[in-house]
Amino acid sequence: MPPLLLGQDDGAANAPDLIFSNLETTPGERFNSNQFAGFAVAGISAIGVTESGAAILFVPKADTRAKVLSAAISYLSGAKLVNLGIYSNNEVTGSVGTLLPGGQGSTTKIPDAGECCQLAKVVLPGEGALLNKGTLYWLVATADDVNGPDFSGSWSLSNLPKSANYSPSFLWQTYPGQWAAAQIAGTNVQTQHLEKAGRLGEAWSSAEAPNNKVTIFANLGSSSVGRYDFRGGFPIKGKSANPPGPEEWQAQTFTVAANAHATVLAAAIAYVSGTKKINLGIYSDSDGNVGTPLPDGQGSAVDIPASGMCCALTEVKLPGSGVALTKGTQYWLVASTDGVNAPDFNGLWHSSLAAVSAYEQPENFINWSSLDGDWLGARIQGTTP
Repeated sequence: MPPLLLGQDDGAANAPDLIFSNLETTPGERFNSNQFAGFAVAGISAIGVTESGAAILFVPKADTRAKVLSAAISYLSGAKLVNLGIYSNNEVTGSVGTLLPGGQGSTTKIPDAGECCQLAKVVLPGEGALLNKGTLYWLVATADDVNGPDFSGSWSLSNLPKSANYSPSFLWQTYPGQWAAAQIAGTNVQTQHLEKAGRLGEAWSSAEAPNNKVTIFANLGSSSVGRYDFRGGFPIKGKSANPPGPEEWQAQTFTVAANAHATVLAAAIAYVSGTKKINLGIYSDSDGNVGTPLPDGQGSAVDIPASGMCCALTEVKLPGSGVALTKGTQYWLVASTDGVNAPDFNGLWHSSLAAVSAYEQPENFINWSSLDGDWLGARIQGTTP
């Protein structure tokens, strides 16, 4: 008898509210379709790859029932069959826990590798899975080792954590991050429409506040997970930093949801050694890479929190009315060193805990293990025009 498959219809009519999404909303690819940059999802009999599962962490912003689970999983080989399910969080391990009642389904409708930008989609039975506001959950992708043990696929990455690194020898080099791309839809238990985006961060798109102040961009983790991972980060080093090595800058991409003026730039940058001074600035985008600094879009900070502590931010206030940003445009927040006044600065830009993934490899005795998504933690505030 063939397996019971859930997810063969789109279920959109029964899932009007967006619970979570890290898909790109601007024109272009919704996610990074490079299959070699994603997480492996493979069955116990898959050819050329060990049995593997993958997961991403999310936190609902309201009590909801998840109904439609979508993930950027592409097909490589074997039987076209993959499971998508919602699991609890294991508070002991900080990773994937147990499957929620009514929280899993399977689908054979899996796009072939290299195609963009279709999603593997599962419609949960009945009313779907009940999710509580502010609780940690995992969206998990696994192979069906009974009906599709030879399945091999790749869970593609979200474009949101895309960052860039600069050194004089290599100029700007971009990196995709490590956050699998997905979307979860359903209904709000209180029958009120959910906030747009439903991501883990403190705030996502421009939201008006008193006196016309707005949060233009923020990807910091919520109180449920912590703002950022202070245990490590991406190096920011001046040309004379100790230990010796190449000068390094870092940059994080972001897209503006509404016309605004950025006035305050903040990043999860920590001090390691040297002179306490760092530059933060907004740069244009140049064909998907870091472009040039915007006029009046850069400043310096000397109040930099020490490495190993959470969760203060390094902050820069721009002069005057700040820098004008245009709705729907991609920019880069750049952290650079001051080669004249602080050439020995050595610091780290911590990754946000709003982007957390996990993987397992049972054949290699690797249980569910979590890793941050390399999304550099930041917040940009300002005013509406």
